[in-house]
Amino acid sequence: MNGREQLEDFGTFYERNYPAALRLAHGIVGEQALAEDATQDAFAAAYRQRDRYRGDGPAEAWLYRIVVNTAIGAVRHRRVHWVEPLDPATDDRPAAELATLTDRAALAEGLQVLDPRSRGAVVLRYYLDFDYGRIATILGTSESNVGSILSRALDRLRAAMAPAGGVSDAPSVRVRLAKEVRRHG
Repeated sequence: MNGREQLEDFGTFYERNYPAALRLAHGIVGEQALAEDATQDAFAAAYRQRDRYRGDGPAEAWLYRIVVNTAIGAVRHRRVHWVEPLDPATDDRPAAELATLTDRAALAEGLQVLDPRSRGAVVLRYYLDFDYGRIATILGTSESNVGSILSRALDRLRAAMAPAGGVSDAPSVRVRLAKEVRRHG
């Protein structure tokens, strides 16, 4: 089924692509509720604009580009939300669960140091496992630029997630991202 046919059955297109679109938006905006809003807005925009889809690439790539742009716009207009940090001393969950939550929180916090476009590239690559060509199509750039964006993003994540002393025995940023992919996969 080609992209135009997929868009004609928009309900099925929505159901098939919503989970990945939500993960992409969440990776960019960093908040579940805002990600859900951005995803819904992106699908609404895609539905309204479906006659503009030229069919020169996969319909999913066209949609994900709309999701990236919508999520970046949501980041620019969002209000700041304060979140209480996890406190193992007062939390009664098992230590392994708290460690996982703490690691996920550190990664989410680290992603916030990136600009929205870089977050989008990281989410597309490490959460959705897209190749450079597909990411380039979605972000409207070249494959080599995708490599540069990801390289700079990982450098910034490493710096943001490094402990104050600079040396860490914690898993690398790529390992943490890989764990997230398996968790969300």
